[in-house]
Amino acid sequence: MITQLKDYQPKHPYLVCVDSDGCAIDTMNIKHIEVFGPMIVKEWGLEQNESDILSRWNAFNLYEITRGINRFKGLEKMLTELTKAGITIEGYEAIKQWTDTTNEFSNESLIREIDKYPQAIGLQKALNWSNEVNTRIKALPDATIFGNVKETLAYISKFADIAIVSSANLAAVQHEWEINGLTRYLTGMFAQDAGTKVHCLNTLNKHYETKHIIMLGDALGDYEAAHQNDIFFYPILANHEGESWYAFQTTYFERFMNNDLNNEDQTNLLDQFKSNLNGGQ
Repeated sequence: MITQLKDYQPKHPYLVCVDSDGCAIDTMNIKHIEVFGPMIVKEWGLEQNESDILSRWNAFNLYEITRGINRFKGLEKMLTELTKAGITIEGYEAIKQWTDTTNEFSNESLIREIDKYPQAIGLQKALNWSNEVNTRIKALPDATIFGNVKETLAYISKFADIAIVSSANLAAVQHEWEINGLTRYLTGMFAQDAGTKVHCLNTLNKHYETKHIIMLGDALGDYEAAHQNDIFFYPILANHEGESWYAFQTTYFERFMNNDLNNEDQTNLLDQFKSNLNGGQ
């Protein structure tokens, strides 16, 4: 499986990019509810505020327009809100400084920052949290896929390349796609270590005509990455994932392959997406 952008080689003239967590793989809820939020509480000793922290973390990671935010951006957002509420967060300033200045939100980037500032305890705590998250995620029950994902990928792989573009941990993404028998349909898999989604799409774009690429995702970051690269975005709606995949296979994929998707389609799909994350069903 190709996981480095420099090694990517297209097989077809068209490319379907797919986010992983919460888009194809049903992992978003369990990871955030059982792992990400609770590990913030544990790492910073915030048990007295646990209920409020978990409620707020789950809200902006799962049910609001910020769904799908990078883990480190989410961490900074959560810690900033707590600090503004008057709660002391050990090492907050160093974490805020790093997230405000880095162009790579990953463990590797954080480790490089720790090498430069070994006395910054907040950076080490952020890394401890991220490492513990990865460890706990590995111990979760095997992830399943949403309805119609496998059938859709099997169909479209006959006519177009498929590449994962995810901000999640590469090892976790590989495991989830392998156990669900999906890697056979992929041309490439690009996760957190490959860079931002904007960067990944920009690099992949060099292999295709721009109108020959589409991004499937469940979060605003997926749309923004596609939009910045002039690529069409197709939303997988939270709590309606199977329906979204079915509609893509039966309607939108053919229109994509025929270059029939237009600005009105994009506006309508984006309106549905935003409405869904604001409570629309």
